[in-house]
Amino acid sequence: MHAENNTNCVELPGFVFDLEHEELRATCGTHIALRAQVFSVLRCLARRPGALVTKDELMHAVWPRVVVTEDSLVQCIGELRRALHDDTHRIVVTEARRGYRLVPSQGVQASSAEGPQPFVFHQDIRFVTVVGGARIAYATSGRGMPVVRAAHWMTHLDWDWRSATLGPRIQALSRLHQLVRYDGRGYGLSDTEIPPATLDQSVDDLDAVVESAGLDRFALLGTSGGAAVAIRYAARHPQRVTGLLLLGGYARGLLRRSQGSAAAENFNAMLRLLEDGWAQDNPAFRQLMTSLHWPGATLQQMQSFNELQRVSCGPKTAVDMLRRNAEFDASEDLSAVSCPTLVMHSPRDARVPFEEGRRIAAAISGARLEPFDSPNHTPLSGEPAFEHVQQLIEDFLLDLGVDQPSIERHARGRLVLHAVDGGRTGAPDSLRASKAS
Repeated sequence: MHAENNTNCVELPGFVFDLEHEELRATCGTHIALRAQVFSVLRCLARRPGALVTKDELMHAVWPRVVVTEDSLVQCIGELRRALHDDTHRIVVTEARRGYRLVPSQGVQASSAEGPQPFVFHQDIRFVTVVGGARIAYATSGRGMPVVRAAHWMTHLDWDWRSATLGPRIQALSRLHQLVRYDGRGYGLSDTEIPPATLDQSVDDLDAVVESAGLDRFALLGTSGGAAVAIRYAARHPQRVTGLLLLGGYARGLLRRSQGSAAAENFNAMLRLLEDGWAQDNPAFRQLMTSLHWPGATLQQMQSFNELQRVSCGPKTAVDMLRRNAEFDASEDLSAVSCPTLVMHSPRDARVPFEEGRRIAAAISGARLEPFDSPNHTPLSGEPAFEHVQQLIEDFLLDLGVDQPSIERHARGRLVLHAVDGGRTGAPDSLRASKAS
């Protein structure tokens, strides 16, 4: 039987879904096994190819007599996309806050020929000189509503977007938005061999980046230690921040929120381990930080973050940054934040206690707390929580309703390189040389 002659078959890129025999198979004929609930979601979507199927319709059809949360549907959608190799979400399309559409092969082909082209990540990397003379590297990728990511632990602009840990979130945000992110003082492509920034210096560096990027108003994303920076910036610049997103964040660094000498002793012991072993070829010492952040990571994801940490900075900078961030405290800024705020935090986070996220949400007027289920500090691609959090972010940004045409004024920096995903796995030789010199 040929799929093209069967009106009960829905052709998808690389796959065929046979409605009559209720079977999903690859075009080579291989049967694709799906969990029962995932199959039910596919069947509902396939009955109306190209049309919007609302979340309520899907949940009622798949779980007719059971009360479930939207997380169950998000998990099924994620499994279906992985089965269809739909990394770019062009087959199972999300209609923000409404539902999903299954786009058959003809629809996918038409959209690439007549509408938006397949997403290819591209970034411009530039530099801005901040107070004191340090040069901060920042990157702009994607188009749309501006979203700025505050600097956080261990990034490298030409590595992190390809990493298995940070890369999927960077690329997901860049598909629909203008994403601006930067390496903090002392690591990545920013100037090295300089002390890490204080909290106030971090806020000033963030301000210098958005000025150089030509942004008037933007949503601000603070992840982990970047949350304290984002909170203080939002409190001091309410006219610029349209919305605040905090993911696995804290307002108080480890030494500010932990009481007693035991916490300080354990922290100092960890610093000594890192300082002695960070630059060694054996990644065991960097693995300590990786395991704290992502205990549920796959081996590939762990190895990827180990390598990202290695190329980001040397051992002294890593230790100095941890020591400096442990003293961050933006508690007094919380009540001054006036923009819409979304706080996302896992109750199982081993790196930053859930209580810290709850405390932030309670102290910011009107803030919304959204717990997510993950053993990781922030969700990783491949786990249901990743898509759940990304949907929370997209819905929040959609609600902001920022008028985009007048946002970007102009960029005032020197273009140093373009990065287009060509399957590379490491930084260019020129960057390695510049980091070593």
